[in-house]
Amino acid sequence: MLRCMCRVVPAIVGTSRYICVLFWLAVALLQGSHASYYAEASSLLQVTLKNMEEQGLFKNNSVSNILLEAREPLEEVTSQLDEMLRLSFETSFSFSLAAIIFKGLRHSALKESAEAALRTLLQVTVAAHEPDTAASGGPSDIATHEALGYFIALLTVSTTPTAFHRLLKESKLDSNCEVDVAIPDADDDDGCTPRLTAELLSVHDSTTALLITSFVGSILSTAQGDDAETEILYGLLSSFCFSYPDIISMTYVLIFLCGLIVLLNCCILIDTKACKIGSRMSLPTRQIHPLLDRFRISFE
Repeated sequence: MLRCMCRVVPAIVGTSRYICVLFWLAVALLQGSHASYYAEASSLLQVTLKNMEEQGLFKNNSVSNILLEAREPLEEVTSQLDEMLRLSFETSFSFSLAAIIFKGLRHSALKESAEAALRTLLQVTVAAHEPDTAASGGPSDIATHEALGYFIALLTVSTTPTAFHRLLKESKLDSNCEVDVAIPDADDDDGCTPRLTAELLSVHDSTTALLITSFVGSILSTAQGDDAETEILYGLLSSFCFSYPDIISMTYVLIFLCGLIVLLNCCILIDTKACKIGSRMSLPTRQIHPLLDRFRISFE
């Protein structure tokens, strides 16, 4: 059924009220966290978004404004899903949507679909602000912040210089690379880990800083022992320590617990008696995770 919908979407005209409804249908299915139809729902999200872009729906308004306006008739149903998952699209559109899609990145069979959906959202959102970017001579803060949630989520698959430069290019942030001298050359993939800072992301307010640090903390709670990913994310958090120390202190408990979980997971992986230690570690790990329920981004 979902595959049939994906084939029908290109034939839907831009004035139809169904195109945006199909987008939110895809989001609702992704919120359901069922791996069996995650890939199809991701494809439906991508094809509807691209269709709206081709129809010119984002020429005079942002992606988030257009989609939230179309969501209003569905509020009775969508609000129940948001409350269940403790999300707020009105407060943080890109972070809420990225958190829903991100769980696929931690599932080997769904990783490709999740990455494709996040890249589509990133590219369409940035493209909608290209006139602002051209007028200012560089990426506008509006474009950066509108796509920030997708950018942060994609950091987990951009751990090499080549992949990281691709992400910067898609985000139109490559012209700002001089801000951070620790970004290695794109041709240098010999173990160098890119470094990301608050300055490169043009973060100038505490609300955005809080969204970033909270989302990064939730991502770290599901880290799977990738040293490069962990290094990038903790490096980003360290840059916020200088710019927004109050925000870091607010999220310190979350970040500390995430780091503890990653440490426990690494200890289990490297120990030769993994099964025996795993049984001992399972109880405290289960006791820690309920504290992170608000930021849970893994399949049940």
